[in-house]
Formats: sequence, structure tokens, C-alpha cells
Amino acid sequence: MRAAPGWRLPRRSALPGSVSSPGLRRVRGGVHRRARATGGPSGDVVGVPAHPSVAGQCRPMDLTTTELRILLEITGALHEPSADSFVDRPDVVGKLSALLHADIVGHLIWADRGRRLLEPGAWGRDARMNLEYRTHFQAIDPIAPLLRSCPGPLVIERLMDRNALQCTEYFADFLARYQVYPGVSMYLEDADGTLLDYRFGTSDPAKRFGERETTLLTLLQPHLINEQRLRQTVRAERETARAGAGGSRFPGFLLAGGKPAQPDRAAQALMAGLPRHERDALLDLLARIGDGAPPPLRWNGFNLCVERVPPGIDGQPRCQVHLLAHTAGSAAWFQQRFGMTQREGEVCQLMLQGRSDKHIALALNISYWTVRAHVGRVLDKLGVDSRAAIGQAVLNAGQRGPGGGSYADSAIDGRGAGAVVYR
Repeated sequence: MRAAPGWRLPRRSALPGSVSSPGLRRVRGGVHRRARATGGPSGDVVGVPAHPSVAGQCRPMDLTTTELRILLEITGALHEPSADSFVDRPDVVGKLSALLHADIVGHLIWADRGRRLLEPGAWGRDARMNLEYRTHFQAIDPIAPLLRSCPGPLVIERLMDRNALQCTEYFADFLARYQVYPGVSMYLEDADGTLLDYRFGTSDPAKRFGERETTLLTLLQPHLINEQRLRQTVRAERETARAGAGGSRFPGFLLAGGKPAQPDRAAQALMAGLPRHERDALLDLLARIGDGAPPPLRWNGFNLCVERVPPGIDGQPRCQVHLLAHTAGSAAWFQQRFGMTQREGEVCQLMLQGRSDKHIALALNISYWTVRAHVGRVLDKLGVDSRAAIGQAVLNAGQRGPGGGSYADSAIDGRGAGAVVYR
């Protein structure tokens, strides 16, 4: 049985995606920070830490061995590459719905910090429900605006009374027709302003959700974020393949059996542009991930995600760590997209903000003439002749699909020719 990063079973290997990663220990005589699943017949009860209570203490949540096995299977699947949302992967969403005792699962992706619906997805109901939500009912959804101010897992009835919900047009004309009673939701914000909206409901009006479900979603939260980021990498790889371009659009490092991280071509280019201390820090981080440490969500302007890959010929588990620049026009994005060094990316980001060379020199604590040298190399790598063309180059690149990054948080104004200002 394999587990993705974030869990620890009896130690055999420390690689993320294997049976060993930080996670769970058996609870004995109280609640521990972690819990470990041990052998035993199906039906054994294993303690899992719950949300801290109002008093700041944790209350235990009991899972059977079977439920824990399902939980680990779900987290493992969320670290496998797929271009599809988990609600479109029957093996994943079926297990998740069974674990949470829900018969409808929704996954909505919002851009512009919740102002624009990018992708509605649902499992357990007719596909027309998605279409109706996108075309009309998202505008009168009373739940979504409340969730945006309450990140993390939440029982809907604690946010909005069921009687009040049933008096709304949204319930009477939409949810009631599809026999949906909202149960528990989770709102997550990724670094590029993308909002990930997870909703779990039931057709049973007597069913009530509670701390068990919110605790499980808390445990699953980093793995669901990882799943969304892996979708970006898979879509970018497909786009690159269709364009006939070689290599990966996102830097990646293969971790295998305690060996040094093996960078792909894009990662080699990234490493070449880093100062020595940043390069050493990244290699140290990768080594810790290889030893079983949970990966951070971000590093140096990049989002991180971990992909399980098949074992090597030696049978040792392996994983791939991907770095995704999360905002078009950021320094990390220029490193990823145009092969700039870290310093060139920083200079280019400030140029987009309309900064003069003197202001850039002051901001980065380098000389004016060093800035001038960086500006020349930046223009060459962007393939433009002047600062006035940089903004359009960023817009063009940012609109080329999932590999181009997100332009949701940037806008062009009149401060400089093609200046980009971040909100």
C-alpha cells in the first residue's frame, strides 16, 4: 500500500509517494500530532487527529483500517499525473465520496479571486447540472460568497442555516430539482489567485456532516492542491507535444532511492541561472523531500507539486518534483518561460512595473551599469527591441495555455510603455 507525501507508515523507504512520508501514528491514551496505521484485521480503529477545538485542544477521530487504507489510496492517486479533474476520475472520486459519505461531489475553479468561473465539475448528478450552474445559478449562489471569507473545510449549515437556504431561489429552482442538500465545503486559494472550490453533498435530507468530514478534508488539503498543480503540468506537456517542441515546460527533478536529485533539461537551465546559495538551498530542499519531508507549497516564487512515477529497475520508489511559476510576469515565470537567470527575471519584472533603470538598481542594490547589461540580455531573450514591447510579449506568452502561467493577477496600465502592475 502506497501513500503520498504527508503520511508515514512503518518505514521502508523515505521517498514521497511511497509508503513513507510524514503523517499518521496510532493514538494511545490520548491524541497525538500524528498517527500510524499498523497491521491488523479490517475494522481495527485507528485514531487520527481532528481540528483543534475552540479551547485549542484536539479531539480524536476514529477511522477503521479499511477507511485508512482508502484514505491512503486517495492521497496516492492525487499524486499521479492526469489532465482530468479528480471528479472526472471515477476511481478517485468514488473512493472520496464513500469516505466522506457524500453522493454528490463538486469541484469548481475560479479565476480573478472568485470573480470568474473557469471550470465547473461535478460527480453524482446529470451533466446538465454543471451547464445550468455555469449559465445562470452561479450568479445567485448564496453559498460561494460566504465561503470566500472562510478558507478551509466548513460544514455549510454552520455558515448558512438550512431553513434559510431552502427559502432561496438557488435551492428551490436548482438544488431541490437535483435532490442536493449541501454538506461540507472547502475553499482553497492557490498562489496565482485561483480559487479551488470543493463541495460535498447528499440526497438524504436527514444526513448531517460534522467534524469527521472537515478533519478528513484538512488532511487531504495539500494533496488536492498537488492534484490541481499536476493537472497544469500534464496539460502543459500535451501543449508542448502538440507544438512539436522538445523537453518540459516546467522544471522537474527526479528523486530516487536516496540518490542526488536528477534535473531535467528545464531544471538544468533553471539551476544554471541561480546563485550558488540558492542552488544549494534548492538541492537541500529536494534532498529533504526525498528523505520523506512533506514538500512546501512554494519555493522562491515557484509552486511545488510531487508526482509519483513507477519504480526503477532496482524496485526503489521514485517521484518527480515539478516547479511551476504561478504568475505570468513574475521573476520566476521569466526564469521558467524564457530561460532567464534569477537576476534577469527580477530586472524584467521591475521593468514591467514601469521602473526606470535607476529605480531598478536601487531596488536590487546593484549598479546602474549592471542593470543596463541585464536589460540588454532580457530584451534578447524576449525577442523584442524595446521596453515598449515587453508587456505585449508577456500577454502573448501568458495566453498560450496552461504552460504560460496565469495572468489573472496582473494588468497593464499607463505608467510606462507596456507596464504591468500587480494588484
